[in-house]
Amino acid sequence: MPDLRLEGCSPEPLAHYLKALGVLRLVGEQADRDARGWWDGDCFVLRSALDESALLEFFGERYAPTPLISPWNGGSGFFAGDQRAGIDAITDSTSPRLAAYRRAIGIARRVLERLHLDVKPEKDQKRVLVEHLRSELDDDALTWLDAA
Repeated sequence: MPDLRLEGCSPEPLAHYLKALGVLRLVGEQADRDARGWWDGDCFVLRSALDESALLEFFGERYAPTPLISPWNGGSGFFAGDQRAGIDAITDSTSPRLAAYRRAIGIARRVLERLHLDVKPEKDQKRVLVEHLRSELDDDALTWLDAA
């Protein structure tokens, strides 16, 4: 298995550290369950079945993003007046890589409609919204919901 030095993934700043962990998580979940990673000084090293060209191909062609939605927040794309370019690009897409995202958005929209929420929910409404989302979202989106 090749060892790939990911020079843009250093332990500092925090964003670079988190980027390295994200690469390891995504490769481990979607491409190579045996992937491993470690720090060598200021550089993250990824050991997996993917060589450099296969890693680039994975992220460019096969990687499916985790559905990250937050319909309890104003500005999330779910309410009137929100910036919708990002969420609309996902829902208008036919890419199989975005299928889980489209499902999560559709479920969130249906739950919001059923709960008659057309503006950012208040604290008590947010709890109810999250409970309904928790019972309906796919496992892909539940990981994010639990983290949020």
